[in-house]
Amino acid sequence: MNFKAHILVCFFILLGFNQLNSQTDCTFKNDTVFIPKENKVINATYLQTTLKNKSNFIIYKTDNNRFFIKLIVTENLYFNKVDLLELKSGSKSIFFKETKHFQNDKNSGYYLVEVWKNYIGTLTEDGITGIQFGKAETVYGKQDCNQIKQIAKCFYESISVSKTKQKN
Repeated sequence: MNFKAHILVCFFILLGFNQLNSQTDCTFKNDTVFIPKENKVINATYLQTTLKNKSNFIIYKTDNNRFFIKLIVTENLYFNKVDLLELKSGSKSIFFKETKHFQNDKNSGYYLVEVWKNYIGTLTEDGITGIQFGKAETVYGKQDCNQIKQIAKCFYESISVSKTKQKN
């Protein structure tokens, strides 16, 4: 093979790895989640996806059937600030009063909010198109929104199947 062919092959291999990386994995993982407002660590299962700007979107289901969303963000960092958090899903929004922006490391922070099952259902249709914390806004692109939709769909189907099995 000549040099140009080698470069072309390398390009397609890298493109393939990039596509694999952007795929969303629907495999639940076991871990714990720390709930700062309660000062408790709770056992949970979760699904996670990494967004384009290296932010992470994580949905947790705790052993006592509570649901949490953790957004690890890499933009608009306001460590330890408490303000109104708005999660935008297309034309819909959900608001969380007195949400704290926790420091994850020196380059990222996170929000942890408790949500209801029906909000996870909303995410399956609309994803998250942006977040607003106080006056700072972060907008997510179509690819990120689709990844969130896919994770939410896997999660929602799993918790819906669990409830159906319990009734039988």
